[in-house]
Order: sequence, then structure tokens, then C-alpha cells
Amino acid sequence: MIRWFLGVSLLVLCPLLSAELAFKGEKVVEIFYEQDFEANLAKAKSGDMKAQYLVGAAYLYGLEDEDVEVDEKMGRFWLQKSADQGAAEAYSELARIYRYGIGVERDASKWEKYLIEAAERGMLSRQTDLMKLYRDGSPEMGVEKNEQKYIYWLKKEAEAGAPISIYNLAWSYREGRGIEQDIDKAFEWIMKGVQKDDGSAQAYAAEFFEEGLGTEKDLVKAYMLYDLSTGIGREAKSELAKKMNDDQIVSGQLK
Repeated sequence: MIRWFLGVSLLVLCPLLSAELAFKGEKVVEIFYEQDFEANLAKAKSGDMKAQYLVGAAYLYGLEDEDVEVDEKMGRFWLQKSADQGAAEAYSELARIYRYGIGVERDASKWEKYLIEAAERGMLSRQTDLMKLYRDGSPEMGVEKNEQKYIYWLKKEAEAGAPISIYNLAWSYREGRGIEQDIDKAFEWIMKGVQKDDGSAQAYAAEFFEEGLGTEKDLVKAYMLYDLSTGIGREAKSELAKKMNDDQIVSGQLK
């Protein structure tokens, strides 16, 4: 059970964005299980940030192959050492510790603080957590909804290329929800989603061309985008076809 739990935890620590990720481009789960604990402990004591993280995680979850038993206090100690040097992964684990009260009292303020530290250092999974936290709030942890903070983290995710966040940011700009309405920016963002071959973005972008929002009205492009979105835009494409002549429809199918 411990091995499975750790695997799930470390899988979300995959490096995604920033140089402040200690294991950028590396398979952290494999590195964890294949580590020489004693060698890493020596490195950790010498100040090695990555070794401090690995040792901290080993103590936090246990590492049977290296005869390391769970010691939550030592786990927290070494993870804090790694975090103090800027390791996003260590901040992420500290957030978990205070979220669930692993060897400590649950602490909502520290949980939120460490989530932010991890997210600002490039962990997309923690950015997602914060986006959802401020979008929905967390009565359990005493965190209220905050549209301004939600938009901040939504932008971070969109800038990182997450299709659903690109779509939601475009929608927010179009509707003026949590941010000043800006149709031009809405169009700009939804076209980024189109470039990622996201069906939802294609169908939504079609509306912009159909209605002339942030761009010139172009029924042919709208039809093409509805067509590209496959089933998502099927009904809208059928309705649009009623406004088009045969030549326009053919052009939309050929583009």
C-alpha cells in the first residue's frame, strides 16, 4: 500500500515548466525507488537539494528495499531543507503534509502557502490545484472562492498550454467573468486552443467567426471549424448551413 501511495504521489511531481523543478526531465518515481539511500543521505547532509528531497520522501513514505522505515518528522525535516533551496517537488510534498496532517496538525494556511510555492516554481499539477481551489473554494480548509486568484492561476495554466484552461480563459474574457471583458483577447486565446487541435476550442472559435467577434465575420471559416470539431459542433454546423449557399458550404468542407 505504501509503495502504491508513493507512486501516485510522485507521479504528479513530473517536471513540467520551470528550472526550479529539481528533477526536470527525469523519471522521479524510478529515481526514488532505485536510489542508494545511504549515499543520498550523505549528499543530503552536504546540502544536495535533490538528495534532500529523495531522503525526505523515503522517510515520509518508507523505502522497503533500503530498509528505511517511516519517520514523518525526519521526512518533513529533509523536505523542508530541499524546499528551502527552491525545489518545487519538496514544496508540493510539504503542502500534502499540512493538507492531510501527516505527522503534524492540519494547517490550511501552510497548505495554501506551500501549494503556491510549488506552483510558482513550475508544477502544473499544483497550479491546477490552486485554480480549482479558488474557483470552487474549500469549506473544509476554510478557503473562500476568489475570482481574481482563480483567473491568475487559470492564466498560468493557459500559458503552459493546457487546452481546457485555454478554453476557459477565452470564455472568461468573452463573458467578463472574473476579468474585464475583452473580446479580442478571447479570440486570441481561443485560437491558441484551435492550434492544439482541441475540439471544444474549434467549436467555440467557430462562434467567433460566425458572429464576427474579435475578427471579421466569416461563415466559411466558422463552418470549417465546426466541421473540424467533429461531434461537438455538429448541431451548430447544421444550423449555420441554413445561412450559407452551396458554394460556401463546399468551400468550408474543402478548407
